[in-house]
Amino acid sequence: MKVAFAVWNHRIAPVFDVAQHIHLAHYENDVLVREAEARLPVHNAMQKVQSLVELGVELLICGAVSRPLHEMLAAYGIQVIPFVAGELQQVMSAWHSGALQNHSDFLMPGCCRRHKGPNPFYDKNTEVPMFGRKGGGQGGGGGQGQGRGAGRGRMGGPLSSGPSGECVCPQCGHRTAHQRGTPCTAQTCPKCGASMTRG
Repeated sequence: MKVAFAVWNHRIAPVFDVAQHIHLAHYENDVLVREAEARLPVHNAMQKVQSLVELGVELLICGAVSRPLHEMLAAYGIQVIPFVAGELQQVMSAWHSGALQNHSDFLMPGCCRRHKGPNPFYDKNTEVPMFGRKGGGQGGGGGQGQGRGAGRGRMGGPLSSGPSGECVCPQCGHRTAHQRGTPCTAQTCPKCGASMTRG
């Protein structure tokens, strides 16, 4: 899988909407096999999203991101972990080990640190953790601690359907089973030829 970290000066960029650079990390079987840098368009949100799609990004880790851009990324099947701060290498290590969700040090300064309501890293409707590649038992699974569980899979976020689910054509509505390890956006609709999105 390919993970994009929005960066600025070797740290997570504070606002993804105006971020110009990403650090790409390509993992195979949980092993980091390749890293690269890429430049993003700044003033056009759609071009920014299209750039990530063309790069094959499945997960974006960033700082603040506007709701419209967040929803646009989700529509193209890219999961987003927002409001992250810190040194790039530390954030990468924390995400890969599954520890990112357990450390408030990676919260953006002033972002929900004194929040008295639900955990800001949980979707308020589903209470599904937004963090946690190796987090415990998401969905109906029974894993705990650093175990993988048997729920929604290692992606586990509210914008992800996990390793199962469906790919949907936004043009004609055709549905097909999601192929694990292959982003829906990399598939074309067998009926009309449009790019598929995650259902």
